[in-house]
Amino acid sequence: MTKWDKKAKNYSRYNEDKDSFEQRVFSALDSLQIDFTHKTLLDVGCGTGVYTLHLAKKCLHVEGLDSSTEMLEILKIDAKNLNLTNINTLHVDWSSFTCKDTYDFALSTMSPALSHDEDFVKFDNCAKTKIYFGWAGKRETKIIEALFQAHGGIYTAPNGAKKVKDWLEKNNKFYQMIPFDEEKVRTRTFEESIENFMWHLDIRGIKPDKEIIKKVLNTFNDENGYITEITINHMNLIVW
Repeated sequence: MTKWDKKAKNYSRYNEDKDSFEQRVFSALDSLQIDFTHKTLLDVGCGTGVYTLHLAKKCLHVEGLDSSTEMLEILKIDAKNLNLTNINTLHVDWSSFTCKDTYDFALSTMSPALSHDEDFVKFDNCAKTKIYFGWAGKRETKIIEALFQAHGGIYTAPNGAKKVKDWLEKNNKFYQMIPFDEEKVRTRTFEESIENFMWHLDIRGIKPDKEIIKKVLNTFNDENGYITEITINHMNLIVW
């Protein structure tokens, strides 16, 4: 089981709420006159299908690839519940994937799949229009910062968007960018919080110590034993 498989059961899923954060992203794409109607889409790092399933309602065909079988299983369950039959899922990591077709759109949302120049080149070559939505160097979260410090580390926010922008500018490619800010509030039980933050430390290369995590989380406990995490995120939507 991969690290992302472990995260799958607690990961965000498809949401029909018209006020959801995903709808803000789709509205931004609309403002850039991006139309998915009857188009083909490659979704890189599709996860549980948070964005995939919305777009499959418009697209002619969607290829969703991810390295996590558990994430893909959730996507397939939700697709079946929505009667969507135009999605093909591929269990493969991006570095091993060979793009044999040219899609109308290539999409990557909040995924670490695109990290290096060779990833961007492949992504660029596999579709007519490319859409990247990812972290932009700001992710304020007091609990994670305290946990990193307690484990002898320093938390730095991911900044995949800067890597993409640097690559585009280095290669003289015109792009459009829309910044996003989000405040996310999540309340979990003490045990759920331990599991969640052990995963966050592990995915960032820090070996989690459960006793240290418990000690830190005790300082964030409310009177009912719940932990509320407030995270302020900054992201960029980049289209080229």
